[in-house]
Amino acid sequence: MKVLLVLSVALVAVFARPPGPPYRARKGVYLAGYAGGKRHGFPALKPALDACNKNKDCAGVTFERVHKGKDKFTLRKGKTFKKSPTNEVSWLKLKPRGPPYRHGKGVYLAGYAYLAGYAGGKRHGFPALKPALDACNKTKDCGGVTYERVHKGKDKFTLRKGKTFKKSPTNEMSWVKA
Repeated sequence: MKVLLVLSVALVAVFARPPGPPYRARKGVYLAGYAGGKRHGFPALKPALDACNKNKDCAGVTFERVHKGKDKFTLRKGKTFKKSPTNEVSWLKLKPRGPPYRHGKGVYLAGYAYLAGYAGGKRHGFPALKPALDACNKTKDCGGVTYERVHKGKDKFTLRKGKTFKKSPTNEMSWVKA
């Protein structure tokens, strides 16, 4: 019965669609090393991926089939799949860069990250991407737009000064001028 339960959990985990940035799932592999140097285990895939998205040292999640506890989904720092002797399953976080997004005179590249600093030295937020990009095209020191997922208001799209993607602890999305 326990074997059936473990197999069911593993199959659900393999085919689950994780939130946030895309992950590449693969059977029979593990990701080396624990994120932060210490084992952090979770009973299910979703909370493990949520924690990985918030942990700057986390490159993915490995399902440890042979671990005796319920916390079989662990945060990992390794960035390459390694063959598993125990047929583990792993999810590697990908850095998406979609096709360029054209808007007005600007061409923007998107990524799951944030851009440092506010354009003009203070926060200018917009309720949608299009008006934020319009304003960015008219603002001299605007390097792009960041979508602040955790901001409480409706003006989540902010004008940013930075032009380099930085890893976001809150899974923000940004568009930088190309």
